[in-house]
Amino acid sequence: MDQEILNIILKDTYSLSQLKHRLRILKSNLLKTFFGGENNQTLSSTARDLNWLQSLPDSFYRKFNKDNVYQILTGLEKGISGLPALTMYLTFEPDDATLNQIGSVARKTFNSPFLILDIKLNPNLIAGAALVWKGVYRDYSLRAKVESRKLEIIDGFKKFLR
Repeated sequence: MDQEILNIILKDTYSLSQLKHRLRILKSNLLKTFFGGENNQTLSSTARDLNWLQSLPDSFYRKFNKDNVYQILTGLEKGISGLPALTMYLTFEPDDATLNQIGSVARKTFNSPFLILDIKLNPNLIAGAALVWKGVYRDYSLRAKVESRKLEIIDGFKKFLR
């Protein structure tokens, strides 16, 4: 049952940080629903978070009850580590729309409907991205292109300066 729940969450969740955040607000919401009380996490949730919680189908919420909520949530948190992850180094932090576009293309490209992006910032890259997939690092940035042709570029400048 945990995998089915995770699949629903992953339908429109593309990054590891987004997934962890959504699991936190889901947990907070479910615990408040089943056990009541004040809950600062739910109270501080943004409209975007609340919209996401409301977008989940009723059938999703029916899978939870006060007896299994902790067990399911623990299973979901453990299940994150088993997801295929693409580490992506970018020079900027993508907004949700950009993240959704990148995530959708990555899932199609890698033929993995549950691929999760682990976005990391690297301001040293120039105009592009670097990726790590299954332990293999590839730099597709302009910095890598310049570095690979460094001698040619230097020679070009030397000719120009003569």
